[in-house]
Amino acid sequence: MELIFWWMLPLWLVGLAAAVAVAAVLARRSRRRTALSLPIAHRDRLTGLPGYARALRRYRRLLVGLIASLLVLLVGVALITARPASVSSVQPKLSNRDIVLCLDVSGSMVDYDREVLDVFGELAEQFTGERISLVVFNASAVTRFPLTSDYEYIADQFAALRDDFDSETSDYYRGTLFGNGSSLVGDGLASCVVRFDTPDAERSRSVILVTDNLIAGEPIFTLPEAGALAQQRGVTVYGINPGDTDAKAYLDDLAVEFRTVVEGTQGSYFALDDPKAIPSIVDEITSQQAAEMVGEPQIVLTDRPEVPVLIAFLGLAGLFVFAWRLRR
Repeated sequence: MELIFWWMLPLWLVGLAAAVAVAAVLARRSRRRTALSLPIAHRDRLTGLPGYARALRRYRRLLVGLIASLLVLLVGVALITARPASVSSVQPKLSNRDIVLCLDVSGSMVDYDREVLDVFGELAEQFTGERISLVVFNASAVTRFPLTSDYEYIADQFAALRDDFDSETSDYYRGTLFGNGSSLVGDGLASCVVRFDTPDAERSRSVILVTDNLIAGEPIFTLPEAGALAQQRGVTVYGINPGDTDAKAYLDDLAVEFRTVVEGTQGSYFALDDPKAIPSIVDEITSQQAAEMVGEPQIVLTDRPEVPVLIAFLGLAGLFVFAWRLRR
């Protein structure tokens, strides 16, 4: 058991000593006033009566009980303010899986961005312990947040991105226009593949790429070349294609290329409106390298106010009881 604010106890002792000193001074003054009061004839006869003696003993016992209850109450309150706590060391278990969410934010994807953010948010809610990052790209790629297992932070970031996407002065696309063209999918995937840290660690690495693969410009990496880079680095790519619909049959060849590259990395390919997309991706990712790793030791303080609160309650109850008895 530890006291977090242990320095509060000396302050209480000083305050208690000051209170006792003040009480002693007041008691001395009270005795002086009693000595100067008018004398009562034959007072010794009154004080010698057995009833008087019994009443005086009872009064003194009740007064001692009252003072003792007050001290117990003060001890309990002092301990509460010092915050007793138990200290323990824990080593959190972390998943050995890293996931980069890779989102195409080019003009052809504008109609799907909000829906994709909702899909990403739903995906993030399905994981436990995995580190997740979000990278958006058009002509160039920008990391919106790096690999992290802080899921509250991740949820806040997705909420902020949705709000930013709806605003008239959106920063959603800032930093994604530095390149020769737009929707440079190969460059975007290559940028996501190299976003993984600790390359030598035994970790599962996955990229969830969302794009319609409608390229306009001259990329440094073609999509197949970026897929080969992913294979070289042991990264599995999962593809979600908003353009894979009957209404966009003119994108069929691009969808075939997308599917071929993704499956070449041992990943899977889905249309955005495929209801099996999210559960299938989650199942496939969580089936990889399922072993847990032990994180860095962390000191955990747990408040333990139970005993001080009980002491203070007993002191308060005694204070009420003895005060009530003294008034009778």
